Amino acid sequence: MQKILTALALGAGLSTATHAAPQNAALLVYQVWEPGLDPYLSRVLVTPDFVRMDEGDGTEDYTLYDRAHDIMYNVSREDRSALVMNPPAFDDAMPDELKLAQRLQADEGAPAIAGHAPQQVTLLANGKVCRELVTVPGLMPEAMAGLREFQSLLARVQAATLHAFPKDMQTPCDLAQNVYAPLRGLTHGLPIQERGATHSRSLLDFTPAFQVDSALFTIPADYQRTPMPGLAPGE
Repeated sequence: MQKILTALALGAGLSTATHAAPQNAALLVYQVWEPGLDPYLSRVLVTPDFVRMDEGDGTEDYTLYDRAHDIMYNVSREDRSALVMNPPAFDDAMPDELKLAQRLQADEGAPAIAGHAPQQVTLLANGKVCRELVTVPGLMPEAMAGLREFQSLLARVQAATLHAFPKDMQTPCDLAQNVYAPLRGLTHGLPIQERGATHSRSLLDFTPAFQVDSALFTIPADYQRTPMPGLAPGE
């Protein structure tokens, strides 16, 4: 942990552009570990209009969130298609049987990152630990705003498709994270390290002004756009 925090503290803002770039984006790069998979990179690009998630330069598939219209697209270059997710609002009132708690603790001895002190956050549901995070309050506020909007839309997607999942798969942690409290992992600052039951991730790089080609935030005109069943408002 200390080694990761020190590297971030020393390397903040050292990213360089890889494209001839007409616009700036906030950049986050995570390394992700999931059971049964090799570790992979997850890149997040945030502009005032879009959030793009992919696995770095040259990847064929990406997720694009249109912040202005609150619509998400899963784009496949191989299929030349975009799955459109425009979920309706839902009643997000916390069920009585779902009890959430959190523990906050200063990360003593950790170096400041871009002038901000990390802290340890533990998220619980019905007494069980769901996720353990190290977060940095005040770091990358523009990126955080985009991530919160993106996560809110994902919660509406999960709520609209919840009926398709068996009840024994709807654990308190899953319901909290994916449906009823999707923002609590983003409440206490930018996550730079996270450990949960299904995946772990660590922040490798970040910068508030990464130059990118604006084409990264478009969908080719000849790609077929297909609405995800059950997610159109009013369905």
